[in-house]
Amino acid sequence: MSVAATNYVWTQSPAEGADRLVLLALADFADEEGNCFGSWGKLEEKTRLARATVARCLRRLQDRGELIMVEKGHRKLAGDGAEASIWKIPGVANEMGLRMRPVSERDPSSVRMRPKWCQNETPTISNIKERNKGADAPAPATASPSLPSSSPKRPSPPKFDPALLPLPHGAGLATAWQRFIRHRREIGHRLTPTASRDIVADLGKVNEAAAVEAINKSIKHGWRGVFIDRPAEAPKVVPMPTGPRQPSAAERRMMEMEQKMRGAA
Repeated sequence: MSVAATNYVWTQSPAEGADRLVLLALADFADEEGNCFGSWGKLEEKTRLARATVARCLRRLQDRGELIMVEKGHRKLAGDGAEASIWKIPGVANEMGLRMRPVSERDPSSVRMRPKWCQNETPTISNIKERNKGADAPAPATASPSLPSSSPKRPSPPKFDPALLPLPHGAGLATAWQRFIRHRREIGHRLTPTASRDIVADLGKVNEAAAVEAINKSIKHGWRGVFIDRPAEAPKVVPMPTGPRQPSAAERRMMEMEQKMRGAA
């Protein structure tokens, strides 16, 4: 861990957001010259970001010149045994006034610098070619890129527009329907295709005046749905029974008492 690298990111780096977080995670692995490495697992663990987000941050940092990739997929330098790329934070070396060493003697103007701790562990491509010069065996393949390949994006389905639904009535309902769509957007509840079709179907069951009145009432009260007032049904009339009237229970008791009194007389 380099205090100089961490201080540089905190005080000098213009990176923001997730880019700054990834750069701080790499600075935690850096030495005093800005050389660092970090496997995907370590970077995801430190930043708590998804792998695709980390990959995008690394590309943006490289495009701005705040990060240089020295070597891709370095063999098992990370503590967890995973492949890790070798990076360099050039601002750390520039701030400390360190002289940068070229990767290859054929390109002395190169700004990439291999860290001291990996010069004897990983051979360069030029050394591999010189070692196998004159031999029949082909040169070993280089390490595969560690960045995940981006899969082709699927075409997104067409966006639903409730204003394009066919309405059952005329211009009055069309104007009220546009106001209801705007009302739903303002309260943060957009109309779904299923809800829109159900509401339009209910509006078609009544006349245009009742439909417009129901929509205006929903907008006025801030409702999400449209509630149509159904006409009240007439109360059912129970027909009276036909035939001679039957005496009630009280009348039957009075008749029994009169019969008893007559018998006693």
